[in-house]
Amino acid sequence: MLVVAIAIIGILAGAIAPIVANKLDDAEMRGEKDALQALKRDFEATYDATDFANLNLSSVPSSGLPTGTVFTTFDQANAVGTRIYSQSIVVDPAGWVTKLAEKRGVSTYVSGGTYTVQSANEYSHIAFNPYGSQRCLVIGPTGESGQQRYLLLSLMVPQYRTLSFPTSDLTQTFDTIWDQSWESVQAQPPSAWASVLSAADFALWGSVSTNNRTNASRLLVQRIVQPKFSLTLANNSQSDTAWVDIGPAVDAITALPASGSNSSASIPGFSSGILAGRLIVVRRGPTASASYEVERFFLYSDVTLTLQ
Repeated sequence: MLVVAIAIIGILAGAIAPIVANKLDDAEMRGEKDALQALKRDFEATYDATDFANLNLSSVPSSGLPTGTVFTTFDQANAVGTRIYSQSIVVDPAGWVTKLAEKRGVSTYVSGGTYTVQSANEYSHIAFNPYGSQRCLVIGPTGESGQQRYLLLSLMVPQYRTLSFPTSDLTQTFDTIWDQSWESVQAQPPSAWASVLSAADFALWGSVSTNNRTNASRLLVQRIVQPKFSLTLANNSQSDTAWVDIGPAVDAITALPASGSNSSASIPGFSSGILAGRLIVVRRGPTASASYEVERFFLYSDVTLTLQ
């Protein structure tokens, strides 16, 4: 009887173990989706930060920032695979991980220091997912009209399961990830990847892994769109000049007396729009030294201002 009981217990354990493993996998996937959504919210909350060196993540090229501004270090679409499978991260003062750490009040990291998933500190918790793979925040093409796009990625596979990403064309890789649906448990890689990956590497993305999920379905993707807006200043004053600061760009617009409409679209750096969250400061006066502030606001819509 004891032998029979042990045998039954063994059979039940064998049947239950996969179910438990699948439930744990589902929980990990949900947990990582929640973690990415939280990172996305934190990212979007930096749009109106005036500290571009340490907090504002949208310190990006082609956005009208003055010379000398240190741009945020984002991941590039053609180097995603290298970043994901790297076993360590070096703390870059301008890196997106560092800026999100600052946003979260994390200050115990060491600039220039190297951390791994085993470091188990708050900095590494931002950089690495539960599988020990690095998360990526990928910047999209700069200079797009009306928007700046970003991709927040997390590949939930063990380190030994090396999945290849395209490396030849930065914009194409970004757009194929952006346009593809990854949510289904049977998700497949973008068809365009078939021509830039080996047949074996492409097939591995569509292969079924644990919990009856394809490897492609284990790439968790958060799309971030930072809108761009326009600002128009109509100076109808017969005596006052108007000066407009756009973010840290001082006197980005100088509107002479009775000059009529002055649009941000005509200014180098802002021709594709002003990134959401930039601080706008408007001053007026007969001269710069005698000017005074008349408007101050963060830009979150198209705006037209009129000076009489």
